[in-house]
Amino acid sequence: MTLSSPFKDVTDSNGVILKGGDGRTVTVKANGSDLFLGAGVSYQNETNEEDVDLAAAGEAVDGVIVGEAFPYKVDLDKDSDDCYDDNSYLQMYVPEPGDILYGTVATATSLSKDAYVKFSGGFLTSSTRSNAIGRNRGGAITGASGTEQVIPYEWGVQ
Repeated sequence: MTLSSPFKDVTDSNGVILKGGDGRTVTVKANGSDLFLGAGVSYQNETNEEDVDLAAAGEAVDGVIVGEAFPYKVDLDKDSDDCYDDNSYLQMYVPEPGDILYGTVATATSLSKDAYVKFSGGFLTSSTRSNAIGRNRGGAITGASGTEQVIPYEWGVQ
């Protein structure tokens, strides 16, 4: 898969959090080499209590990856095209309702403005209201096969 535009070229905030930021940040450990900035992650089914993995469809989303932990830094190149290494210590942000974050939309996913979204494999996909974690706050996108896009989305469903 390939991003249509790198994360660093899309973000207006120099990070994953665009608006809000009153949630808490915790240190977690990557279980796998597929975690990236903005990925929805979960503790579910992990052996070690500090490990997280990409949130699969139907798993609770415990937070969103926002940067590295030791040393603390936000490298905007660590998008879905250049993931963190396995066993990396990362910062996971636990959002509050109303926070606006950047996330990566799964390949071949189309979303209208204000469409409901959920995470599947760490990527945003379309959703019904009952399964959503938030709403698309960017413009409408047309999914293209093999191409992923970064959008702002609002955490929480009113």
